[in-house]
Amino acid sequence: MDLQIGKLITEEWKHILKDRRLFLILFFVPILYTVLFGSIYLHHKVTEMATVVIDEDQSPLSRQIIQAFEQSETFQIKKEYHSEEDVKRALSSGEAKVGLVIPSNFEAKLKHGETLPLLTLIDGSNMMISNSATKGAGEVISTFSMGYSQKKLQLKQGLQNEEVMNTLSPIPFRYRIMYNSAFNYSDFMLYGLVGAILQQVLFLGIALTITREKDAGTWQRFEAWRRNPWRIAYAKTAPYFLINFFNTAVTFVIALYAFGTPMSGSLLVGLAIVVSFTFAVSGIGYLISLFSSNQLGATQTAMLIAVPSFMLSGFTWPFEAMPKVLQVLGHMLPLTYFLDGVRNVFVKGNDFAVIWHDCVSLILTGALTYFIAMLLTRFIIFSKKKSKDAAAGTQTVLPSGSNISL
Repeated sequence: MDLQIGKLITEEWKHILKDRRLFLILFFVPILYTVLFGSIYLHHKVTEMATVVIDEDQSPLSRQIIQAFEQSETFQIKKEYHSEEDVKRALSSGEAKVGLVIPSNFEAKLKHGETLPLLTLIDGSNMMISNSATKGAGEVISTFSMGYSQKKLQLKQGLQNEEVMNTLSPIPFRYRIMYNSAFNYSDFMLYGLVGAILQQVLFLGIALTITREKDAGTWQRFEAWRRNPWRIAYAKTAPYFLINFFNTAVTFVIALYAFGTPMSGSLLVGLAIVVSFTFAVSGIGYLISLFSSNQLGATQTAMLIAVPSFMLSGFTWPFEAMPKVLQVLGHMLPLTYFLDGVRNVFVKGNDFAVIWHDCVSLILTGALTYFIAMLLTRFIIFSKKKSKDAAAGTQTVLPSGSNISL
């Protein structure tokens, strides 16, 4: 057969234009993801971090400092507590990202030249939070300190601006990073990357389970279970449950013993989030497999969901710094809840009371997708296949010209 390059190129273009999914992947996905990922960092920095306060001084100066934090775009004062333990509990549960502690007799001792530093407690489980909070708190306190000292010196000693700058004494300030005091990047990133890999493997495995039957021409054998679609779902996804448990155990052991990642919480509580996550991803993967006509289509669809998940999960770039639309989109992805649960259990050492809402969200996601898949299996998929086969029934033309269906 005489092959011509021009003809083959034309055929390839026809195939690309004819295959809608491939066309979208080639021409729209790069643009879509560029816009998507660019929008995540639209605000350029983390702002309005939830902040709680302990004001043990209750002085005009302490109230001015709190007001300075409130006016900063980096912080948003949410609540005032009366003990450091309450602040630590707020950071642990995720209620707050930053805690500001103003010690008693702060203003009085500062006036007498004594150093009694302000303290900020910062959630270090997300390095974007810890870096932004440390920088933001330093800027607020240094700016306030300069203004306060300048005003005090001008009023009491009548110094000019240049003389004030030469005799300026800044308000002392220190910070304490919780959960990752050494700013260890592996503590911050490794669990997130492992979660993204586990999701991708599980997605692909289950997304191919039905399409493999379709490609092999053996899918119709399951029509006998049409009235009990849960049997199909159970038979096709149960092995992947076990595989994901094995993969999770192995990867977490490697992360713990080979790379020294934190493992502060209960393994039983961690198991709850793993089971819920596996159930949710299995349901989505199974639904994708039912909708896809072949293995290539299932792989492409799974990739479209999995690729943006890590960026939109809020694990690296906080939800507070994302546009509202992307926050909503991120909260529709199972990886968001899994990584939130993993960080709360293994990094912060929290119990089930903190992660129950993550587990419920994942279980509801899995239940909804499995329910939709079973409805499709029961009432649409096999009925549609049957009607197609009937419509495609061959007709034999008799010599007399009359038709008869075989």
